[in-house]
Order: sequence, then structure tokens, then C-alpha cells
Amino acid sequence: MIRAVVFDLWNTLVFSPAGSPFQRMKDLLRPEQVAFFPALVRDGMVQPHASVRAFLETWKGPVHLDEAQMEAMVQAFAEAGGQAECFPGTPEAVGAVRDLARVALLSNTQTFGLELLERLGIAERIRTRILSAEIGALKPEPSAFETVQRRLGLFPGNLAMVGDNWNDDVEGAVAAGWTAIWVNRELKPRPDHDPELPIYEVRSLDRVPELIRSLQEGMRCPTCLG
Repeated sequence: MIRAVVFDLWNTLVFSPAGSPFQRMKDLLRPEQVAFFPALVRDGMVQPHASVRAFLETWKGPVHLDEAQMEAMVQAFAEAGGQAECFPGTPEAVGAVRDLARVALLSNTQTFGLELLERLGIAERIRTRILSAEIGALKPEPSAFETVQRRLGLFPGNLAMVGDNWNDDVEGAVAAGWTAIWVNRELKPRPDHDPELPIYEVRSLDRVPELIRSLQEGMRCPTCLG
């Protein structure tokens, strides 16, 4: 029985025309600095930082960031957050799901620059929010999903994950014993997987409430395309 639905944030509920600020950060690095990028991203996403500048200050020495780079990176995060907007139908879909089950957010993201959650109305609609930078774990790591289970006080079979990323959201959820709902807006080919696994596919969020209702009523069709 699905008792809680957990949403991914970026590219599931919201998107930014400015693109990923971490990718823009990589583009600003000099060739000799690029080797630091994976560690830099992980630190930004698994450690709490008061601001983007505070985050960058911790890496200024090791990476040899200059002031021009740091200013451009600060601007990249400001633009990504400032331009972020909900996908069409997001508020309505989340509201409809709330009528059926508890809702939560599980996102691989930093702790700074998230004023968009208030601005876009996500904070008021999804009050339980688990951010990787606050819990020190990234999807698809098991501890990320276990944290949600503990926070909600539910068993794995009571949870469904809604997200666009096959590796982080779908495979991570299934490995944790959850139901996975893959938001496949671009109609990407479905990766190979056991057809008996609880993986469902929708093209947009407006199909999620109907799917949750059907699952609660006992539907079992892991190959269905919502």
C-alpha cells in the first residue's frame, strides 16, 4: 500500500533555463583544475554550506580559484535559482497526490540558493524535505532512502519515488524496496531491467495521481506507460 510519495526536485518538479550551476562551474575551470571537479561537486551536495561563496571559499586554495572564477560561479547559482520554474501542472499534481498520500522531497542538491522552494510554492506543498547536503548522502546511496523511511516512519513497501533520473531515482528506489515512477518527458528508451520490478513510467506529472490511486487499489502492471 502506497502511503507516501517522494518527489525528486530538479528536472522532475522544476527546471532552470540557465542549466545546472554545477555544470556551468565545470565550464569555468581551467584544464588543470578540472580534476578537482568531482570532489568539489560532491562536497557541495553532501555538506551544508551557508552560501555559495562560503562553499567556494573552502575550495579556493586547493583548486586555486581566482576572484573572476568565483564571481562567475556565484552568478551561475544565482541565475539557476532565479530562473527556475515549475514544470506545467506541478502544483496541481502535487496537490492531487497529497489528497491520496503523504508527500516528501528527496533531492541531490546543496543547502544554499534554494529560495526557489518558497518562491515556487513547493515549500508550502511539500513540508518534509530531505536534501543530500543536510543528510550527507546522495541518491542512489541506500542511506538517502533509509533516511526518508525513518523520517516518515514507514516501511519500504509503503513508499513511491517519482523522479526523472533512471540511476538516482529509479534504480535507487527499487534497490531500497520502494516503488519507482520514472518521469520520462523526452521518451528516452527504457534501460534493460527485470520486468517484474515495481517500475512505472509517465510522461508528465499530471499522470502521477491517477497512477498512485491505481496502485493503492491493487494495480500490478510494472510495464505500464502512464
